Amino acid sequence: MKIVNCDAPEHLAEKVLDVRIPEFILEVVRPLELDYYNHFSHHQLVCGAHHHYSGTPLPLSPIWKFEERGYENIAVLLHTIPIYLRDSRPEVVRDENSIIDLLGAYYSNRKGDSPYIELYLSAIDNSTNNDDNNFKWLFTKVLIHELAHASLDIFNEERHHSSEKVFYNTEFGRWREESMANAVALRIIKEYGNKNFYDYAKAYMQSQPAEYALGVIMEDFGSRDFRSVFRTKANGVNCDLQQEWLNYVKNNPVWAGLHNWNDLLDSDYVYSFEGKDYTSEEELVYDIVNKVLSDYETKNGTKMSYSQFSSLFPYIKTGAEMSYEPADKVKNDSRYKTKIELIDGDYYLYSWWDNKSLHKFIDNVDVDIIEYQNY
Repeated sequence: MKIVNCDAPEHLAEKVLDVRIPEFILEVVRPLELDYYNHFSHHQLVCGAHHHYSGTPLPLSPIWKFEERGYENIAVLLHTIPIYLRDSRPEVVRDENSIIDLLGAYYSNRKGDSPYIELYLSAIDNSTNNDDNNFKWLFTKVLIHELAHASLDIFNEERHHSSEKVFYNTEFGRWREESMANAVALRIIKEYGNKNFYDYAKAYMQSQPAEYALGVIMEDFGSRDFRSVFRTKANGVNCDLQQEWLNYVKNNPVWAGLHNWNDLLDSDYVYSFEGKDYTSEEELVYDIVNKVLSDYETKNGTKMSYSQFSSLFPYIKTGAEMSYEPADKVKNDSRYKTKIELIDGDYYLYSWWDNKSLHKFIDNVDVDIIEYQNY
């Protein structure tokens, strides 16, 4: 961990040492380091660079870059990204892509330079009313929050070479980034196990602007939730879905809903049918077929015949097999697992569908679906 004082007041820089903040930070991050070395380090040692190393001059990548996506990378980023102590937040933003919070900042490496972190000691001290313990806690919370930004930075990933599709300086990008950065910080603090520190950090986050406070609801995020925020920055998100997500998070969101949204935003296609959202074409095909058959039986008092069904839903190739087959023909084929009950007998739908085969299959059916393409 490299901490350098640039222009912070000397008495505050001395306080960092007097209350033993560097040692405390190491204690807080220790459980995360164990997680990192139990999983991420094993992958790098056993399955890492030697698979694609072909005599390229070393080093293969800058020291702060990571191979796998995950907040656990903070365990290494803490020791590879410079941390600068500053007096106060700059009045002029030097880089529109930088993330400058009230108490600290993260400067990305978009242009190939080393990323770095700034901590604004006067603002941190003023926020703690000169209480040494609170100063230590807030300093640590802010630093972990900025390191979380670094772990979410797609330009810190070794194999990433393209530009961003979701930018921090948009409302959607800021809400996604700040909420996850706070969620990561709160998770690490919680796993450290000091309840007083956790309660302090949680209360502080709840007092922050809404996009930061959202992170408190997200503290039980999983790896897929974290990667959703990371990947969508590189892949992009449909503009309409961005606005719908913002509408949701600004109106009493709950974790189950946020978790579901992470899946929607990270999918290639999203569909809405009968008030339900889908990322799986297979599930959507089944529900459309089920509704058409159910509506027909309700209206006519009898099940649909095969000839009627096949005129609506064509017998087409999707993936390796056909869209549906008689039950007897695919009796032991696990790829055909969704049953269709027709007046002539039972059939089974194939399990593999994509956007193209979905549209070809339902082209003759009068159903109302809304479709979004994220990337």
